[in-house]
Order: sequence, then C-alpha cells, then structure tokens
Amino acid sequence: MRDSKVGSLYCNSIEFSATLQIGDSTGVYPFSIARAVQKENPIFIKDYITDDETIIKEPLPKFLKPVKINVNRTGNHPIRVKTIQTIGITGSSVLHVGSFDHGKAISIVRHKRILQND
Repeated sequence: MRDSKVGSLYCNSIEFSATLQIGDSTGVYPFSIARAVQKENPIFIKDYITDDETIIKEPLPKFLKPVKINVNRTGNHPIRVKTIQTIGITGSSVLHVGSFDHGKAISIVRHKRILQND
C-alpha cells in the first residue's frame, strides 16, 4: 500500500452511486438503476407511469473479457496530485486517486420519451 497525497480536490456534486476515493483499495463496485422521463409537454398523465421491471431482471451483457495484467513497481513512492477540479461525478462513475485491484461499474437507465401527437 502506498500513500496518496492530494493538495486539493473540488467536486461540486456526487450522485447516484458515484465513488470518490483517495488511497489504495482492493475493489470498487458502483451500481445504480435510474428511470428518466422526458416530456415534450409538462402535463401529468397517469397512464405513462409504469412499474415495468423487465429491464432490471434481464442479465447484464458481458462487454469485456477479464484480462490479467502483471504490474511490477520499483520503489514504493507515494502518489502525488496537486489539484483535481471536477463539476461532478454521477451514475456509477469513479474518481479514484490510488490503485485498486479490481472493479466493475454498472449503470442501468430506463429512459422514456413522451411526445405530443401532431
């Protein structure tokens, strides 16, 4: 394990299972499920509210194959960062200063658009 030294860090917002971590860790596993409704007209209609959970029950796709990476370090010098500035981190994203062994970030978003009939 190494020391992680950060002079200053500014993050305006951290939301929806985002992770901000300074220092080494074994694993990082952020997970979030969100529903988004975009309306063309700001009128509430009860028929558009659903409890459809099928997207949550579907198995997650496997996009990446696990890859074994060998890392050799010479010396055990600390990680030094002067300044980090970010507007925000959200939706299972990670801002991490340090090293970690393994991780998996999952974000499921159900997006529905409600348009007017012409």
